[in-house]
Order: sequence, then structure tokens, then C-alpha cells
Amino acid sequence: MDPRSRTLNPGRTRNAPSHDEATTGPVGRAPGAWPVLGHTAPLLRRPLHFVTSLAGHGDVVRLQLGALPFYALTHPKLVQHVLVDGARDFTRGRLFEKASLFLGEGLAASSGKVHRRARRALQPAFHHQHLPAYTDLMLQAAESVVTHWRPGRVIAVDRAMNDLSLGVLANTLLPTGLDTHARTEFHQALPVLTRGMMVRILLPEWWARVPVASNRRFDRARRTMDRVIGEAIAAHRRSGRDRGDMLSLLLTQRDAEGRGLTDQQVHDHVTSLAVAGVETTAATLAWFFHELGRHREIEERVHAEVDTVLGGRPPRLEDLPALPFTSRVIMETLRRYPPWMITRRATAPARLGTVTVPGGAEILYSPYALHHDPRWFRDPQRFDPDRWLPDRAREVPKGAFIPFGSGGYKCIGDTFALAEMAVVAATVCRRWRLRPVPGKRIRRVARGNIHPDRLPMVAEAR
Repeated sequence: MDPRSRTLNPGRTRNAPSHDEATTGPVGRAPGAWPVLGHTAPLLRRPLHFVTSLAGHGDVVRLQLGALPFYALTHPKLVQHVLVDGARDFTRGRLFEKASLFLGEGLAASSGKVHRRARRALQPAFHHQHLPAYTDLMLQAAESVVTHWRPGRVIAVDRAMNDLSLGVLANTLLPTGLDTHARTEFHQALPVLTRGMMVRILLPEWWARVPVASNRRFDRARRTMDRVIGEAIAAHRRSGRDRGDMLSLLLTQRDAEGRGLTDQQVHDHVTSLAVAGVETTAATLAWFFHELGRHREIEERVHAEVDTVLGGRPPRLEDLPALPFTSRVIMETLRRYPPWMITRRATAPARLGTVTVPGGAEILYSPYALHHDPRWFRDPQRFDPDRWLPDRAREVPKGAFIPFGSGGYKCIGDTFALAEMAVVAATVCRRWRLRPVPGKRIRRVARGNIHPDRLPMVAEAR
């Protein structure tokens, strides 16, 4: 029997009793819990193995993060219900609440009314009318990075893509608000902040008070980000000019009652966009070139397409629809290396398949596990861009491919990110070929997204 045909009936149950356990139906149990820490230790030690192993224990699997029980969902129909069909019964949950300690009322961590208000505030900045100007700034950032490459040189591609993505952010969000020193501080602090946040979120609150080097680095990075962003906002306020960038839009917009955003709200939005948008895009681009280096025939198809469409000139926004194979390679990269764990919380008793979870239950799902489940993707370990041809893509069930999330909390910058990836891919590929360094093993590191631990590649001029 095709596992995609299994019948599930996610729906709403308002009067189920509220208690710690699911009230009906089979609930799988994740093995390997530690005393006190529960599954936090195996989750942090081998996160990708842990989340992909859960499907073997059922569609709804109970586990412990510290003393807190979670219900992990491994079936896309259940995930689709939580994110879209029954979304009114779920908020973002405990892990996002802990992230909000660092991101305030920014979009990346807020929930409910606060999130909707933040989304309305940011939506104008991502309107399609701004995309042509943003694309020009993406191209400038890409050219500024690759122009320093030399044939035969070993490039730290992971760092280069992080610098490039930071450049895009600085160009589009804070183009005139950072001097050279502040921009350097921003570039250095942001990766430390994003990497440390996941550890702070998963470990108990007391961990933040332990005087270890990683905590000191995180606290310094957080203070630096707060100061640099605050100074950029203050400088922009003093200038009184609308420069057409995202920061100007945030500072000048008004709601229906004529109210603007406070400096703290703008600060939270800028921090949120930086944390959510820089390393995720940078990691995807790094993996994109890693996969091209591993698959010569795919690389040749991308280069041929870029050469045909661009004819040696830089890419423009209107060129991107004419690069369908390159876009499919990006989509397949997003499938292979998406976010690895996301949470929600049931605000009312909710029916998930044959299981009823109580109001207040913490829910966990893994885009990475869904994207690598052979029930939904044939031969999931194979890098196959043509699985995204229209006829084949239609076979993927709703909820099984969610690199940007879905529903009301879907990434607001998905179109922006896809455009950035395509512009960078075309900019690099029209001039360079990146080759793997022989003998260098590339490991996957789970932070917010899946990152390469390091990615040295040899630059060859085309």
C-alpha cells in the first residue's frame, strides 16, 4: 500500500480534557531519553539523525526536552493541519517564546496578534514593486565578493556566501546606516548571535548564567548588534530622509490611525530580519555550489543555461524566469538542507490524526525529516533537480515540502530569498566554476538551518 494513501483526519476537538498525555489513539515514544535532560542531549548530539528517526515510531511521537513533553509530527497531513487548515488552534510555542527574549517583537519569533502586527509593518518592504531595485543591490553584493577571487585559489565558500548575504542585507536594509567599522562589527556579531541562539533556546534557562566562553561571546555579540542597529536607526532619524531602503520604509510608514513604529519596534524588526534571513540564504547558496561541485552533469546544465540566457552579461530580474533548471537546482538544495526543527503550541485541545492533544501541548515538526522521508520523496538522498519538473512536483503531498514554512507564519521574504539565490547563482556561474578540494569531508551542522561546517572549494575561471 502506498503510504501516501493512509487516511488521516486532522480536525478540531474543543472539549477534550486537558492533561499531560494525549487522550486517544496510539502515541509513539522516542527512545533514548536521559535523566533530567530527556531527549535534549541526543537531540543536540545528533540532531539530524534524531529527527529523521522519529517517523519510525509513528505519525505522532512523544518526547521530552528537559521536563517539558513535546509531540513530534512526522506526517505531512498533520503538519499541514497545524500550519494551515487548523492554524487558529496553534501558536508558535515555547522555543519561539525563548527566541523572543533576543528578538523582541520582531517577525521571526513573535506569535498571534504581535506577529500579525509585525507582518503588516514589514509587508510593504517586500512588495514586488521593490524587487527590481533589490535585485540590483543583490548583484552589487555578489560582484563585490567574486571580483576578488583568483583562478586556482581555495575559496571558503561558506564564508564567502555569508559575507555576500550580509552584504545584501546591508545594501537593502541598512545601506546608509552603517559606516565601515559598524558594518564590520555587524558582520562579525551576527553569526555568533544566530549560532548561539539555538543552544540558548534548547538548553535550560540556567545555562545562560554559566560563565563559559561561548556564553560570553554570545552576550558580547548581542550587545554589539543592539548598539550597531540602534545607532543606524538614530542616524536615519536624524537625517529625516526617505532613502527608499527597507529601514526608510519601516521608519516612515504609518498605520490607519497615523501611528508610526517606535525605535524599539524597528530595532526588533531589523534584528529579526537579520537573524532569519542572512545565514539561511547563505547556507543554501553554499550547499548549491557544493552540489554543483559534486555533480558535474548538473553543473554543466546550469552553466549552459546561464550562458544562453545571459550571453556574458550580469543577470537582471527579468532573466530569472528564463533560468528554470537553475531554479530547480535551488529548489532541490532547499529540499536537502532546510530548517531542521520548528515548534508550535496547541491553544485548544486538537485532534491530530487518531490522537487528541490537550490545550497547551508543545508540538514539534522537522522540515528536514519530511524532506528526507522516502514516503514523500523517492530516493531522498539523491540530489535530483528534475524532481521539481511540474508533473513530478505535483506528486509531493501538501505539508511535505516546506522550506519557508506555510500558512500565517510562512517566511515573509521567500520571494526575496529566491531572487537573491538565483541572482547569486547566475553571477557566480557565468564567471566561475567551483571544484571540491580533494580529501575534504564536508559535515552538516544543524543550527537554525543546516550549514556546512566548512566548505573550501577551488575557483576555476570559465
